[in-house]
Amino acid sequence: MIEFVYIWAFVLLFVPLVIINSPLRYYSSRSALRVSFIDDIRQAKGGQEYSEGISRATPLQKLLLGLVWVLLIVAVAKPQYIGEPIIKEESQREILVAVDLSGSMSTQDFKGEDGKNIDRLEAVKLVLADFFEKRKGEKIGLVLFGSAAFVQAPFTQDLDALQTLLDGLQVGMAGPQTMLGDGIALGVKMFRENNVTDRMMIVMSDGDDTGSRIPPKTAAKLAKDNSVNIYTIAVGDPKNAGEHPLDTETLKSISKDTGGQFYYALDRKELVQIYDAIEKLTPKEVKQLTHRPTSELYIYPLALGLFLMFVYALWLWSAQSRRIRKENLS
Repeated sequence: MIEFVYIWAFVLLFVPLVIINSPLRYYSSRSALRVSFIDDIRQAKGGQEYSEGISRATPLQKLLLGLVWVLLIVAVAKPQYIGEPIIKEESQREILVAVDLSGSMSTQDFKGEDGKNIDRLEAVKLVLADFFEKRKGEKIGLVLFGSAAFVQAPFTQDLDALQTLLDGLQVGMAGPQTMLGDGIALGVKMFRENNVTDRMMIVMSDGDDTGSRIPPKTAAKLAKDNSVNIYTIAVGDPKNAGEHPLDTETLKSISKDTGGQFYYALDRKELVQIYDAIEKLTPKEVKQLTHRPTSELYIYPLALGLFLMFVYALWLWSAQSRRIRKENLS
């Protein structure tokens, strides 16, 4: 569809008609020289008279000048081609996934798709891969915590890059301990640096906090003050807890204080169900952004008008040159 930005410019099309039909006349104040032998001059020229000016222009010249004027006015009106609307959905929610990489995540008490035992981290990675795939259009970040907490991926919509980072996770790469409170506090800091108000954090751990600089309950209060809903997931069979058993009471308290939910995942199937439940509890809010691509077209009538003026000027110059050569030869 073609639209004109300055539709009022077409009023200028009638300016030449107004000028032509104007009652105003031009009177020269210069003195005139009366020549009594003007007829002799005309006869010497063979009876030819030359009149300059647009008032004596031929019909073809008037048509050409009129066409140039119309093209220039069309260019001034700034025509644009408006394309079909492009609709983009932008999620108003940010999701941060905090994954425990402590040594106990190597416990093989989950079963893979082939029925063989796999460790807890591998199960988490498999389920997260499917979770990320369903989150297209959302911004997702990834925080890892062990003996220290660090950002593995800032909030991004590049899920392919996020999946690559997820595939590279290994047990113990952040140290053997479980700094749960530091991991939550780092996630809250990431949220504070963004303007999105719908903030969700999913914390996955299989142990208890082993000496965070920021205690888990203090980190939960920070999350609440910054409107971050935390969903905690206790991973693995508590019978295989090892030296640091699951602190389910702390995980439940964190979720309750921040408006989230606590879940217990004993196997991979339950992990999948937990993520589906989280999605149903907090469906994402989507903002639709509509954009209609535009292409400027004014250059085409402008270029055509200038080309016709150039051709007309070239034709006048050629005619004048032929007339001068003809007079010189005579």
